[in-house]
Amino acid sequence: MNTRYLEEIGNIFENQNLNYKVLENLSISEFDDYKCYYLLVENSILYVISIGEANSQKSQLFFKNLQKAAQLHSSQKLTFIMDATQLYNIPASVRREIHFFDLSFRKYWAKVLFIYQGVGKVIMDMYSIHKPEQLEGVEKVGNPYLAVEYAINGRQSDILSDDYLNSLTKDELIAEIKRLKAKESIQNTNIENNGNEIIEILTNLSWEGKNTKLLESEVERFNPIQVLINTVITDYKQLARELEEIQEDFYNQLQFQVGEVLHQEATLRAIFDSLESIVWMIDADFNLLAFNSKFYKHVKVQYGIVPEVGMNLLDQKEISSVYEKTISRIKIALNGTEENYRDFYEENGRVVKVVDSKVFPVMVNKHISGVVCITDDITESFEAKEKIKSNERIIASVNKNISEAIYRSTHDKGLIFINEAFVKMFGFDSKEELYHHAKLNSLYANPDDRERLGKLLVKKKEVTNVEVQFQKKNGDTFTGLISSMVSLDEEGSTYFDGAIRDVTAIKSAQEKLKKQNRELKKLNTELDSFVYSASHDLKAPLSSVKGLINLAKDEDDKEKLAHYLDLVDKSINKLDDFIKDIVDLSRNARQEVSAEPIDFNELIQDTLDNYQYLQNYDRIEKKISVESDVPFYSDKRRLKVILNNLISNSIRYFNPFIDDPYVEIVISANETQANISISDNGLGIENQYLEKIFDMFFRASNSSKGTGIGLYIVRETIQKIQGEIHVKSKIDKGTKFTLTIPNLKF
Repeated sequence: MNTRYLEEIGNIFENQNLNYKVLENLSISEFDDYKCYYLLVENSILYVISIGEANSQKSQLFFKNLQKAAQLHSSQKLTFIMDATQLYNIPASVRREIHFFDLSFRKYWAKVLFIYQGVGKVIMDMYSIHKPEQLEGVEKVGNPYLAVEYAINGRQSDILSDDYLNSLTKDELIAEIKRLKAKESIQNTNIENNGNEIIEILTNLSWEGKNTKLLESEVERFNPIQVLINTVITDYKQLARELEEIQEDFYNQLQFQVGEVLHQEATLRAIFDSLESIVWMIDADFNLLAFNSKFYKHVKVQYGIVPEVGMNLLDQKEISSVYEKTISRIKIALNGTEENYRDFYEENGRVVKVVDSKVFPVMVNKHISGVVCITDDITESFEAKEKIKSNERIIASVNKNISEAIYRSTHDKGLIFINEAFVKMFGFDSKEELYHHAKLNSLYANPDDRERLGKLLVKKKEVTNVEVQFQKKNGDTFTGLISSMVSLDEEGSTYFDGAIRDVTAIKSAQEKLKKQNRELKKLNTELDSFVYSASHDLKAPLSSVKGLINLAKDEDDKEKLAHYLDLVDKSINKLDDFIKDIVDLSRNARQEVSAEPIDFNELIQDTLDNYQYLQNYDRIEKKISVESDVPFYSDKRRLKVILNNLISNSIRYFNPFIDDPYVEIVISANETQANISISDNGLGIENQYLEKIFDMFFRASNSSKGTGIGLYIVRETIQKIQGEIHVKSKIDKGTKFTLTIPNLKF
C-alpha cells in the first residue's frame, strides 16, 4: 500500500508555500488494506486521498466523514479535490455508494475537482459513458499539482501552453523536447508491457474464472486500463459469489419446499384418514380415485369387498345394487350440481338411523374430473337435537309463564337472552329494545352495582339472593333479589346466567312491619314509663291537696287558711298542666296533620299572653323577629304546642341573678320551610343532659318545675309534621332551640 503518497502531496503544498493540516479525527486508518486522509489547505480547500482496496463498508465511512469535513467552516464552502489515483480498483459495491455526483451532495462545496488519473479516470469514464448528465459541474484535473493550483488561483494551468514554450531559451527548448521524447518512449514501453499483462490477465480470467488474481505488476499502477481490468475482475468475483449464494439459497429453499410438500401430503393423508366421515372419490366412469380408512372398513365389513384405487363401482354387483340411490346422486354431481342429502332409516315405524351425505363435483381446469362423496352417520346428534328442541319448548313455556326475570349476558355483548318477565319487570316494550340497549348500567339504580356484581361473580362463580336496587326504563326503582352464576361454553367464552325476583312489595311490607315493631316497642317502653311517672305525678298533687284540706279543717287563722288555699291552687295548676300535656300527647299521636295558613306573629303573641301571669314575666325582655314573604302552611294546633312548651321553659328557667334576662324568637319562612330559633340567657342545661332532655319524664334536677314530658311532646310533635329540632346550651349562659318546619303547601 503506497502510503508514501501522502508525503508526496504534502511536498506539493510546501513547494507552493501553502499551509495545510491533516484532519486526524476524520482520517480512516483502522483498516489494513485501506487508508483515507482528509487535508485542509489554506482553510479553503479539502484535499482527500483514498489509498488501497475499497468496499461498501469503507465507502460508507468515507462519505460520512467527508460530510463532517464539509461542515467545518459554516461561514464559507470549501473547494473539494478528490484524489482516487491510489485505489486498486472500484468494485460495484463501492460504485453504488459514490455520492460525488449527487446534486444534493454538491451543495456542500464551492467546487468539485476530480484528478483524472488511475481509478479517478476509470470512475469519470464510466459516468461519461453511462450517466454523463451527472458529471455536470464536476471538473477534471490532470494531476494533483494542477488541481491545487486551480483551487488556489481559480484557473487550470497547461505546462505546454504557447506562453510557456515561448518563454524558453533554445537550449531549454531542446532539453524539453528530449524530456518529452524520453517520457513518450517510457510510456510506449509501459503500454506494451501493460498490454501483454492485460492479455495474460484476460487469459487467466477465461481459464481460472473467479480464482483469477488481481493484477500484480511492477509497472506504474496509475494506468487506468490496469485499474479497469482489476475492477472487472473484482466485479466478476463479486458476481460469482452472489451467484453461489443464490444457488445455495435456491437449493435450501427447494429442499424446504420439497419437505413441506411431503409433510403436507402426509398431514393431509393423516387428516383424511382421521375424519369420522366416510369419504371417497370417483371419476366420471365410476372408477375409485381415492378413499379414506373409514370407507375401506365400511365396504369391507358390509359387503366383503376390499376396495382398491381404480376399482369400478358399477362392476361390483354387491355394491351397485345397494348404491343405486347414491349412483343417481353422483350423476347429478357429474352435471355440475352440488347437493346435500339426509336419509332416514326406519324399523317398526321408528327412526333408527339418520345419515347425512354431501355429493359435489371436482373441477380441474374448469372441467369436471370426478365426484367426492362424504357420508356421516348423525343418528346420535339427530336424537340429541330432537331432545334439545323438546327441552327448548319446555323452557320457552317456563320462561313465558314464570314471574322471575331470566337472562344471559356477556361482559362485551351485554344481554343475549331474556324472557318476557324481564321485559315487563324493567318496563321496556320488547326484547329487541333491551338487546340493543347499550348502557346496561342504567338498569341499576347505582350504575357501579353492575361492575361490583360482575367482580363478585368472577371471584365466587355463583351468588344467591343478592339484594340490588334496579331502575326501570321510566326511572322508577325497585328492589330485586338476583341469583347468578358464571358458565363457560365449549369455546371458553364466559357467560353470566341468572334470575331476578322483584321483592319491592315484600321489602315494603317488611319495612312497614319493622317500623310498626319499632313503634310498638317504643310505645310499650313509653307506656311503662308513663304509667309509672303518671301515677306519681298525679298522686303527688292530690296527696298535697288532701293534706292541705285536712290542715284547713282545724285551722281558724285566716292568713294560714289563705296560704293553704294558695298551695292547693298551685297543686291543682300543676295537675292541670300535667293533664294538658297528656291531652296534647294523645292528640299528636291520634290526629292527622292538617295544613293551615300560619300567622307567626299572632301565634307568638297568643303564646306570650298565656304566660303573662307567670312570676317574673315582666322582668324578661321579649325579642321577636319574623320574616315571611310567602304564604306558609302547617298544623296550627301542633305549632302552638311546640311554641308554648319552648317559650314557657325560657320564661320559667330564666336566670334571676342577671340584670337583662331575655327570650329571643327569630322566624324566617320561605316557599319550602320555616327556620325558627328560640334562645334565652337563662340557667342553661348541663352538657351531659342534652341528649336526654327529649326523653319522657326526664328532669335534669329535682328543682325542675315542669311535668317532664314537655320536651318529649315537642320532639314527637315536630316529627309528626316532618320537621327537625336541635339544641345548644351552656350552664348560666342560656339555651337555644333551632327548628326547621316544612311548608306543607309545597
